Amino acid sequence: MRLVIELQPVSDRNQLSDTIQFVIPKLIKFIISRSKNENAALYREKKISEFLNYNLKISPKPNIYNNTIIIGENYKLNLTISSYSPEVIDILTDSLNNLNYVLILNHKFKINNVELLETAEINEKVKIRPLSPILSGEIKDGRKFPFYYKWNDENFFKVMISQIKEDYREIFGEDVSEHELNIEFDKGYLRHHNSITQLVTVHKRTQRAIWSPMYISGDSKLIGFTLDRGLGINREIGYGMIESYTPKKREKVNLKKKKLNLDELPDNFGNLIENNPIPEDEDTRGLYD
Repeated sequence: MRLVIELQPVSDRNQLSDTIQFVIPKLIKFIISRSKNENAALYREKKISEFLNYNLKISPKPNIYNNTIIIGENYKLNLTISSYSPEVIDILTDSLNNLNYVLILNHKFKINNVELLETAEINEKVKIRPLSPILSGEIKDGRKFPFYYKWNDENFFKVMISQIKEDYREIFGEDVSEHELNIEFDKGYLRHHNSITQLVTVHKRTQRAIWSPMYISGDSKLIGFTLDRGLGINREIGYGMIESYTPKKREKVNLKKKKLNLDELPDNFGNLIENNPIPEDEDTRGLYD
């Protein structure tokens, strides 16, 4: 399940840091704190990535100067929050119904709309696309920071799948280690794109994340869980959100060549030659006979 929250700036000129996505967890925790649900306190103490995933989009695309985003009243912030837990969605919805405005980086935003989206029907194989960049990695040998895998490393998806199954076991108490779950890149997309990565900032360090359609297949409950959970690591700061994707069918175009008839073409004044025959010049009459 996911919520789409539409926020609009109140003032006509706002200067926001281009790292705005990193403060969204504080906003989400604030929204949760305003809920009257008795279980809301439990989620205030948890790490965001343990129970939800989020993505922030600003539209239209803003201008950025010296790491500063300039937006006005004609801009909108769309905050998408997904969670495997209906309780989390209920808590957020309850709070948002009682709020008219929120503050982000000391700027006031009006809550224009809140939309609830149900999880789409799950098939054995689903095409997905990122809504935010995806990072794969794990903490090794007691290090403070994760080790990040490149997209063409054999461990890139292997580690992701292991983390998904481990999270599922911890949340639902069911061992799914033997259940099938596969993730692979859309090979057709790879054939037509030289690069599927982009540089992103993670805790003041630069990493290379992927931005490419993929296919996920296997156990339907694990697929549904992954769609709500997101992919990879650093999801607590806005990375890894995905959505199921159904490509639009292309309309058939008739590419057969049509024989050109000059008499059917209009002249410079839009008149057809057959309706306005070219007068025969007396000086050229019979020249081409």
